[in-house]
Amino acid sequence: MTSTVTNNVKEAALIALALAIGAMGIYVADADDAPGAAVIGLLLMIGAVVVGVQAARNRLPAWAAHTALAVGVLIAAFAAVLTHAVAVTVPLFAQPQEVPSVIDSAPSPQYAAAIERARELVRSAILEQNLPGVSVAVGAGLPSGALAGAGLPSGALAKEGGTIVRAEGFGWRDVETRTPVTPNTRFNIGTAASAVTAAAVAPLGLTNTGADSAAEWSPEHIGEPEEDFPLFTIIRHVIFRPIGLAPAQPLPGDRATFYVPRSDDNPLRGRRLMYMRDLACCAGSMASYSTPSDLVRVGLANGGSINGELAGGMVVSLMTLRDGGIVVAVLSNIAHANTSALGLKIGDAFAKQAR
Repeated sequence: MTSTVTNNVKEAALIALALAIGAMGIYVADADDAPGAAVIGLLLMIGAVVVGVQAARNRLPAWAAHTALAVGVLIAAFAAVLTHAVAVTVPLFAQPQEVPSVIDSAPSPQYAAAIERARELVRSAILEQNLPGVSVAVGAGLPSGALAGAGLPSGALAKEGGTIVRAEGFGWRDVETRTPVTPNTRFNIGTAASAVTAAAVAPLGLTNTGADSAAEWSPEHIGEPEEDFPLFTIIRHVIFRPIGLAPAQPLPGDRATFYVPRSDDNPLRGRRLMYMRDLACCAGSMASYSTPSDLVRVGLANGGSINGELAGGMVVSLMTLRDGGIVVAVLSNIAHANTSALGLKIGDAFAKQAR
């Protein structure tokens, strides 16, 4: 009798363990910020199958146990791949109206039509490219002809009538917490740091442009020495976070969390957190940041256009349309966002209305 009870307790414990391991495997396969998540999830689910078969081996013929093991491994492999594929490729927003937006002030009546057109363009780009977040600012200065007539250089827009006519954030600066992008959200600008030198920034008094340690921009320090031990990370995500003891938090200081496409250079195929070494592309261990409004002020003052890259993909575009005196800055928090094409479309919408 005692032996039977003991065996039943052991089998129940093994089954419970199998279920726990299987659940953890599904969770890990579902994660979109852990390198090799699908493989780790597969191994965990196979472990669950082995433990489950071990629990029932005394009740099954040998051939049935072997068959169950083989079938279970195949199902685990399919489940891991399918779960992971679905998790990282699902669109962040299903419809344009689902993309949240935050503005800094009421729309300028003069540019009302252009502002609405710009909103449509940004929301369409977010859906088409599966972008987490985008922030846009538009500035208007004197047309180049007026500057020439006044005897002023074409780079004097900000000093002679240039102003920010629109600044708006779209989508999420952090996907996990769904914290929205605002006009004050600071983005890492990668190689565009060359446009915000001390000589360009100091005279304008910009307060949201500068450089931080790359560690300040990496929530999990994935792939770096500072990364938490994997077991601690799993415990935090699987146990503490669901019961509210370790809730996810957006980066402090209104920083945008940065991502890279999981596969190739296409955000439609999913994303993962950007590594610290990707963020610190321009100045050793430092990460340069700015907001669209600050970049527009630089463009109004100095003219010119520039694209910035992180991890080999575009994340920011600043462009000056001299004929209409329009300056546009578009920033995203995922590499390989086509900010340049979006900026040209927005600039054209404003330039047409400025004429």
